Amino acid sequence: MERAHWAGLDGLRGVAAAAVVLFHAQLWFANGYAGVDVFFALSGFLITSLLLREHAARGRVSLGRFYARRILRLYPALLLACVGVIGLGVLTHRADRVAPAAVAALGYVSNWWIYLGRPAPLLEHTWTLAIEEHFYLIWPPTLMLLLSGRPGRRRWGAVVIAVAAALLIVRWPVADAVRDSYARGVPIVWGAVIAIVLQRRPTRPAWDRARPAVLVLASAALLVLLALPSRLPEALVTGPCGLAGLLAVVVVLATVAGPDGRGGWWGARPLVWLGRRSYGLYLYHFPILSLAMHQLTAGPALARRVLAIGVTLVVTAASYRVVEQPLLRLKDRRFGERLESAPVAAGDQRV
Repeated sequence: MERAHWAGLDGLRGVAAAAVVLFHAQLWFANGYAGVDVFFALSGFLITSLLLREHAARGRVSLGRFYARRILRLYPALLLACVGVIGLGVLTHRADRVAPAAVAALGYVSNWWIYLGRPAPLLEHTWTLAIEEHFYLIWPPTLMLLLSGRPGRRRWGAVVIAVAAALLIVRWPVADAVRDSYARGVPIVWGAVIAIVLQRRPTRPAWDRARPAVLVLASAALLVLLALPSRLPEALVTGPCGLAGLLAVVVVLATVAGPDGRGGWWGARPLVWLGRRSYGLYLYHFPILSLAMHQLTAGPALARRVLAIGVTLVVTAASYRVVEQPLLRLKDRRFGERLESAPVAAGDQRV
Protein backbone atom coordinates (compact mmCIF):
# COMPACT_ATOMS: atom_id res chain seq x y z
CA MET A 1 0.00 0.00 0.00
CA GLU A 2 1.30 3.42 -0.97
CA ARG A 3 2.92 5.65 1.58
CA ALA A 4 0.42 8.41 0.71
CA HIS A 5 -2.31 6.22 2.15
CA TRP A 6 -0.85 6.93 5.58
CA ALA A 7 -0.60 10.70 5.25
CA GLY A 8 -2.61 11.00 8.44
CA LEU A 9 0.00 9.09 10.44
CA ASP A 10 2.85 11.06 8.88
CA GLY A 11 1.01 14.30 9.61
CA LEU A 12 0.41 13.23 13.19
CA ARG A 13 4.12 12.63 13.58
CA GLY A 14 4.66 16.09 12.14
CA VAL A 15 2.37 17.62 14.78
CA ALA A 16 4.18 15.73 17.54
CA ALA A 17 7.60 16.78 16.25
CA ALA A 18 6.55 20.42 15.93
CA ALA A 19 5.13 20.38 19.46
CA VAL A 20 8.39 19.02 20.89
CA VAL A 21 10.57 21.50 18.98
CA LEU A 22 8.44 24.54 19.83
CA PHE A 23 8.22 23.43 23.44
CA HIS A 24 11.99 23.15 23.75
CA ALA A 25 12.41 26.48 21.96
CA GLN A 26 9.91 28.07 24.37
CA LEU A 27 8.10 29.62 21.42
CA TRP A 28 4.61 28.19 21.87
CA PHE A 29 2.28 26.81 24.48
CA ALA A 30 2.46 23.29 22.99
CA ASN A 31 3.15 20.52 25.50
CA GLY A 32 6.28 18.75 24.33
CA TYR A 33 5.74 15.89 26.78
CA ALA A 34 2.39 15.21 25.10
CA GLY A 35 4.15 15.24 21.73
CA VAL A 36 6.40 12.45 23.01
CA ASP A 37 3.30 10.48 24.05
CA VAL A 38 2.00 10.75 20.47
CA PHE A 39 5.35 9.46 19.18
CA PHE A 40 5.20 6.54 21.58
CA ALA A 41 1.64 5.59 20.62
CA LEU A 42 2.48 5.78 16.92
CA SER A 43 5.59 3.68 17.41
CA GLY A 44 3.68 0.94 19.19
CA PHE A 45 1.01 0.92 16.49
CA LEU A 46 3.39 0.92 13.51
CA ILE A 47 5.79 -1.70 14.84
CA THR A 48 2.99 -4.05 15.83
CA SER A 49 1.30 -3.51 12.46
CA LEU A 50 4.56 -4.37 10.72
CA LEU A 51 4.90 -7.60 12.68
CA LEU A 52 1.27 -8.61 12.20
CA ARG A 53 1.40 -7.92 8.50
CA GLU A 54 4.56 -9.95 8.04
CA HIS A 55 2.97 -12.84 9.92
CA ALA A 56 -0.19 -12.64 7.80
CA ALA A 57 1.77 -12.49 4.55
CA ARG A 58 4.47 -15.07 5.28
CA GLY A 59 3.04 -17.15 8.09
CA ARG A 60 5.91 -16.24 10.39
CA VAL A 61 7.92 -13.30 11.73
CA SER A 62 11.64 -13.08 11.02
CA LEU A 63 13.24 -11.38 13.99
CA GLY A 64 16.53 -11.09 12.11
CA ARG A 65 14.86 -9.15 9.30
CA PHE A 66 13.00 -7.01 11.80
CA TYR A 67 16.11 -5.97 13.73
CA ALA A 68 18.12 -5.43 10.55
CA ARG A 69 15.41 -3.07 9.27
CA ARG A 70 15.37 -1.23 12.60
CA ILE A 71 19.15 -0.77 12.57
CA LEU A 72 19.19 0.54 9.00
CA ARG A 73 16.31 2.89 9.74
CA LEU A 74 17.38 4.30 13.09
CA TYR A 75 21.04 3.87 13.87
CA PRO A 76 22.88 5.85 11.14
CA ALA A 77 21.14 9.15 11.96
CA LEU A 78 21.63 8.57 15.69
CA LEU A 79 25.32 7.86 15.09
CA LEU A 80 25.61 11.05 13.03
CA ALA A 81 23.95 13.11 15.79
CA CYS A 82 26.18 11.66 18.51
CA VAL A 83 29.35 12.12 16.47
CA GLY A 84 28.30 15.73 15.87
CA VAL A 85 27.76 16.29 19.60
CA ILE A 86 31.15 14.74 20.44
CA GLY A 87 32.73 16.97 17.79
CA LEU A 88 31.17 20.02 19.43
CA GLY A 89 32.49 18.76 22.76
CA VAL A 90 36.01 18.54 21.35
CA LEU A 91 35.79 22.07 19.92
CA THR A 92 34.58 23.48 23.25
CA HIS A 93 36.99 21.36 25.33
CA ARG A 94 34.08 19.51 26.96
CA ALA A 95 34.44 16.13 25.29
CA ASP A 96 34.83 14.46 28.67
CA ARG A 97 31.29 15.62 29.56
CA VAL A 98 29.47 14.83 26.33
CA ALA A 99 31.20 11.59 25.30
CA PRO A 100 29.76 9.36 28.10
CA ALA A 101 26.23 10.54 27.31
CA ALA A 102 26.82 9.89 23.60
CA VAL A 103 27.97 6.35 24.40
CA ALA A 104 24.84 5.83 26.51
CA ALA A 105 22.69 7.09 23.64
CA LEU A 106 24.40 4.81 21.12
CA GLY A 107 23.92 1.89 23.51
CA TYR A 108 20.25 2.78 23.97
CA VAL A 109 20.55 3.10 27.74
CA SER A 110 20.01 6.85 27.99
CA ASN A 111 16.91 6.40 30.11
CA TRP A 112 19.03 4.65 32.74
CA TRP A 113 21.83 7.19 32.38
CA ILE A 114 19.66 10.31 32.57
CA TYR A 115 17.02 9.16 35.06
CA LEU A 116 19.76 8.09 37.48
CA GLY A 117 21.05 11.65 37.47
CA ARG A 118 23.98 11.42 35.07
CA PRO A 119 24.71 14.51 32.94
CA ALA A 120 23.83 14.29 29.25
CA PRO A 121 24.58 17.72 27.76
CA LEU A 122 22.95 18.19 24.33
CA LEU A 123 21.52 14.65 24.48
CA GLU A 124 18.92 14.81 27.24
CA HIS A 125 16.17 13.95 24.76
CA THR A 126 17.62 10.55 23.79
CA TRP A 127 15.98 8.76 26.75
CA THR A 128 12.87 8.33 24.58
CA LEU A 129 14.89 6.47 21.94
CA ALA A 130 16.09 4.04 24.61
CA ILE A 131 12.50 3.36 25.73
CA GLU A 132 11.46 2.57 22.16
CA GLU A 133 14.46 0.33 21.58
CA HIS A 134 13.72 -1.67 24.71
CA PHE A 135 10.18 -2.11 23.43
CA TYR A 136 11.62 -3.37 20.13
CA LEU A 137 13.73 -5.91 22.00
CA ILE A 138 10.94 -7.32 24.15
CA TRP A 139 7.70 -7.03 22.18
CA PRO A 140 8.51 -8.74 18.82
CA PRO A 141 9.63 -12.07 20.40
CA THR A 142 6.65 -11.96 22.75
CA LEU A 143 4.23 -11.30 19.91
CA MET A 144 5.86 -14.03 17.81
CA LEU A 145 5.22 -16.55 20.57
CA LEU A 146 1.61 -15.43 20.87
CA LEU A 147 1.08 -15.65 17.12
CA SER A 148 2.23 -19.26 17.16
CA GLY A 149 -0.83 -20.16 19.24
CA ARG A 150 -4.33 -21.00 18.08
CA PRO A 151 -5.80 -18.28 15.83
CA GLY A 152 -8.91 -17.82 17.95
CA ARG A 153 -6.90 -17.11 21.07
CA ARG A 154 -3.72 -15.37 19.98
CA ARG A 155 -5.27 -11.99 19.17
CA TRP A 156 -6.83 -11.46 22.58
CA GLY A 157 -3.91 -13.18 24.26
CA ALA A 158 -1.66 -10.49 22.79
CA VAL A 159 -3.98 -7.77 24.06
CA VAL A 160 -4.04 -9.24 27.56
CA ILE A 161 -0.24 -9.59 27.65
CA ALA A 162 0.25 -6.02 26.43
CA VAL A 163 -2.16 -4.53 28.96
CA ALA A 164 -0.73 -6.62 31.79
CA ALA A 165 2.77 -5.43 30.89
CA ALA A 166 1.63 -1.81 31.03
CA LEU A 167 0.07 -2.30 34.45
CA LEU A 168 3.10 -4.14 35.83
CA ILE A 169 5.52 -1.43 34.75
CA VAL A 170 4.51 0.74 37.70
CA ARG A 171 5.43 -2.13 40.07
CA TRP A 172 8.65 -3.16 38.37
CA PRO A 173 11.34 -3.77 41.05
CA VAL A 174 14.01 -1.38 39.75
CA ALA A 175 15.16 2.05 40.87
CA ASP A 176 12.21 4.41 41.12
CA ALA A 177 13.70 6.89 38.66
CA VAL A 178 14.29 4.23 36.01
CA ARG A 179 10.81 2.78 36.52
CA ASP A 180 9.40 6.27 36.00
CA SER A 181 11.07 6.43 32.60
CA TYR A 182 9.30 3.24 31.54
CA ALA A 183 6.01 4.49 32.94
CA ARG A 184 6.37 7.46 30.58
CA GLY A 185 6.59 4.99 27.71
CA VAL A 186 3.28 3.19 28.39
CA PRO A 187 1.57 4.81 25.35
CA ILE A 188 3.71 2.47 23.22
CA VAL A 189 1.71 -0.40 24.67
CA TRP A 190 -1.60 1.29 23.89
CA GLY A 191 -0.46 1.81 20.30
CA ALA A 192 0.33 -1.90 20.06
CA VAL A 193 -3.13 -2.73 21.40
CA ILE A 194 -4.71 -0.53 18.69
CA ALA A 195 -2.87 -2.47 16.00
CA ILE A 196 -3.97 -5.82 17.43
CA VAL A 197 -7.61 -4.88 17.90
CA LEU A 198 -8.03 -3.13 14.55
CA GLN A 199 -7.14 -6.06 12.35
CA ARG A 200 -10.50 -5.47 10.70
CA ARG A 201 -11.61 -1.94 10.13
CA PRO A 202 -15.11 -0.54 9.65
CA THR A 203 -16.57 -0.90 6.17
CA ARG A 204 -16.42 2.24 4.07
CA PRO A 205 -20.16 3.12 4.35
CA ALA A 206 -20.02 2.74 8.13
CA TRP A 207 -16.86 4.82 8.36
CA ASP A 208 -18.21 7.49 5.99
CA ARG A 209 -21.16 7.97 8.32
CA ALA A 210 -19.08 8.11 11.48
CA ARG A 211 -16.02 9.91 10.10
CA PRO A 212 -17.10 13.55 10.69
CA ALA A 213 -17.97 12.96 14.33
CA VAL A 214 -14.87 10.85 14.91
CA LEU A 215 -12.56 13.47 13.41
CA VAL A 216 -14.17 16.24 15.45
CA LEU A 217 -13.55 14.18 18.58
CA ALA A 218 -9.98 13.43 17.50
CA SER A 219 -9.29 17.09 16.68
CA ALA A 220 -10.55 18.12 20.09
CA ALA A 221 -8.41 15.43 21.74
CA LEU A 222 -5.31 16.56 19.82
CA LEU A 223 -5.81 20.23 20.69
CA VAL A 224 -6.37 19.40 24.37
CA LEU A 225 -3.29 17.19 24.23
CA LEU A 226 -1.11 20.00 22.89
CA ALA A 227 -2.52 22.52 25.36
CA LEU A 228 -2.14 20.39 28.50
CA PRO A 229 -0.10 22.25 31.13
CA SER A 230 3.35 20.70 31.31
CA ARG A 231 3.31 20.94 35.12
CA LEU A 232 0.35 18.67 35.75
CA PRO A 233 0.70 16.18 38.61
CA GLU A 234 2.73 13.20 37.44
CA ALA A 235 -0.10 10.74 38.17
CA LEU A 236 -2.25 12.52 35.57
CA VAL A 237 0.39 12.37 32.88
CA THR A 238 2.35 9.14 33.14
CA GLY A 239 1.60 5.48 33.69
CA PRO A 240 -1.16 3.20 32.37
CA CYS A 241 -3.91 5.81 32.85
CA GLY A 242 -1.90 8.91 31.98
CA LEU A 243 -4.16 11.53 30.40
CA ALA A 244 -1.71 12.49 27.66
CA GLY A 245 -1.19 8.89 26.57
CA LEU A 246 -4.92 8.14 26.48
CA LEU A 247 -5.66 11.27 24.43
CA ALA A 248 -2.88 10.23 22.04
CA VAL A 249 -4.60 6.87 21.65
CA VAL A 250 -7.86 8.61 20.67
CA VAL A 251 -6.10 10.56 17.91
CA VAL A 252 -4.16 7.56 16.59
CA LEU A 253 -7.29 5.43 16.65
CA ALA A 254 -9.27 8.01 14.66
CA THR A 255 -6.47 8.23 12.09
CA VAL A 256 -6.06 4.51 11.46
CA ALA A 257 -9.58 3.14 11.96
CA GLY A 258 -10.94 4.31 8.61
CA PRO A 259 -10.10 2.85 5.21
CA ASP A 260 -8.15 5.83 3.86
CA GLY A 261 -5.73 6.78 6.64
CA ARG A 262 -5.92 10.50 5.83
CA GLY A 263 -6.62 11.69 9.34
CA GLY A 264 -8.00 15.20 9.88
CA TRP A 265 -6.30 18.58 9.55
CA TRP A 266 -3.08 16.91 10.64
CA GLY A 267 -2.93 15.28 7.20
CA ALA A 268 -1.98 18.64 5.64
CA ARG A 269 1.08 18.56 3.38
CA PRO A 270 3.42 20.68 5.56
CA LEU A 271 2.75 18.44 8.54
CA VAL A 272 3.20 15.32 6.40
CA TRP A 273 6.55 16.72 5.21
CA LEU A 274 7.62 17.25 8.81
CA GLY A 275 6.31 13.84 9.83
CA ARG A 276 8.35 11.98 7.24
CA ARG A 277 11.45 13.71 8.59
CA SER A 278 10.37 13.62 12.22
CA TYR A 279 13.07 11.21 13.37
CA GLY A 280 15.88 13.48 12.23
CA LEU A 281 14.01 16.54 13.42
CA TYR A 282 13.74 15.02 16.88
CA LEU A 283 17.39 13.95 16.93
CA TYR A 284 18.96 17.20 15.79
CA HIS A 285 16.74 19.89 17.22
CA PHE A 286 17.77 19.53 20.86
CA PRO A 287 21.56 19.99 20.54
CA ILE A 288 21.10 22.84 18.05
CA LEU A 289 18.55 24.61 20.25
CA SER A 290 20.64 24.03 23.37
CA LEU A 291 23.66 25.67 21.75
CA ALA A 292 21.64 28.62 20.48
CA MET A 293 19.81 29.23 23.74
CA HIS A 294 22.54 28.55 26.30
CA GLN A 295 25.92 28.94 24.61
CA LEU A 296 25.47 31.79 22.16
CA THR A 297 25.01 35.28 23.53
CA ALA A 298 24.95 37.48 20.43
CA GLY A 299 21.56 38.88 19.47
CA PRO A 300 18.11 38.67 21.05
CA ALA A 301 17.07 35.33 22.54
CA LEU A 302 14.01 35.11 20.28
CA ALA A 303 16.13 35.59 17.16
CA ARG A 304 18.53 32.86 18.30
CA ARG A 305 15.67 30.42 18.84
CA VAL A 306 14.11 31.11 15.46
CA LEU A 307 17.52 30.81 13.79
CA ALA A 308 18.12 27.51 15.58
CA ILE A 309 14.83 26.11 14.29
CA GLY A 310 15.78 27.17 10.75
CA VAL A 311 19.17 25.48 11.07
CA THR A 312 17.46 22.37 12.47
CA LEU A 313 15.14 22.17 9.45
CA VAL A 314 18.08 22.48 7.05
CA VAL A 315 20.13 19.84 8.88
CA THR A 316 17.10 17.54 9.08
CA ALA A 317 16.32 17.86 5.37
CA ALA A 318 19.96 17.22 4.46
CA SER A 319 20.16 14.18 6.75
CA TYR A 320 16.93 12.78 5.32
CA ARG A 321 18.19 13.15 1.76
CA VAL A 322 21.82 12.09 2.22
CA VAL A 323 21.63 9.57 5.08
CA GLU A 324 18.11 8.30 5.71
CA GLN A 325 16.65 7.97 2.18
CA PRO A 326 19.59 6.00 0.71
CA LEU A 327 19.43 3.58 3.62
CA LEU A 328 15.66 3.32 3.32
CA ARG A 329 16.13 2.32 -0.33
CA LEU A 330 18.81 -0.18 0.69
CA LYS A 331 16.47 -1.59 3.30
CA ASP A 332 13.68 -1.93 0.73
CA ARG A 333 15.95 -3.70 -1.75
CA ARG A 334 17.43 -6.01 0.83
CA PHE A 335 14.32 -6.83 2.82
CA GLY A 336 11.44 -6.28 0.39
CA GLU A 337 8.60 -3.78 0.50
CA ARG A 338 8.49 -1.04 3.09
CA LEU A 339 6.25 -2.74 5.58
CA GLU A 340 6.82 0.00 8.15
CA SER A 341 4.63 2.35 6.13
CA ALA A 342 1.91 -0.12 5.28
CA PRO A 343 -1.06 -1.37 7.28
CA VAL A 344 -1.34 -4.85 8.65
CA ALA A 345 -3.08 -7.53 6.66
CA ALA A 346 -5.66 -9.75 8.29
CA GLY A 347 -6.61 -12.22 5.60
CA ASP A 348 -7.36 -9.80 2.77
CA GLN A 349 -8.22 -6.96 5.20
CA ARG A 350 -5.84 -4.19 6.13
CA VAL A 351 -5.69 -1.82 9.06
